[in-house]
Amino acid sequence: MTARLWLAQGLDPVDPDVVLPIVAVDPEGDPAERAVARLCNQGYEGDRCLYLVRTDGWAERHRSDDGTLTVSVVAYRPAGQGDPEPSDCSKHDPQAVLLLTVRAPVAAHMHARASRATALVVAERERSLGDIEADLATGALWPLILAPPPAA
Repeated sequence: MTARLWLAQGLDPVDPDVVLPIVAVDPEGDPAERAVARLCNQGYEGDRCLYLVRTDGWAERHRSDDGTLTVSVVAYRPAGQGDPEPSDCSKHDPQAVLLLTVRAPVAAHMHARASRATALVVAERERSLGDIEADLATGALWPLILAPPPAA
């Protein structure tokens, strides 16, 4: 898996101090990354971004005591694809499936200032995090904004 996770600051023009968790997936990556990349087709256009409504999916986040941030991208399984295995289900809704889980170490002070939303971007693995952030800042790359789980 080549998905990447990091925290970035300064990308929100309204509040440049906000810290945004970003998940980057490769459109040619493994099946999980390709499935997550397809979620962008379900986004609703916003101001230089797309929004995924909670009736379609969300991001589940947890930071462990050792400083590792875990983000799971969750979506409802399309009709006719059968029931998911219990281990593949969201703890917030057993009908929703965990499509991808990615982990990264993050500083406690950055995590404490993180937005409740998570940004998902589709970018080739070769692209640097700096290039991705620059494209996000200029609007050349539109992220898919994932809300926290419905019960959060």
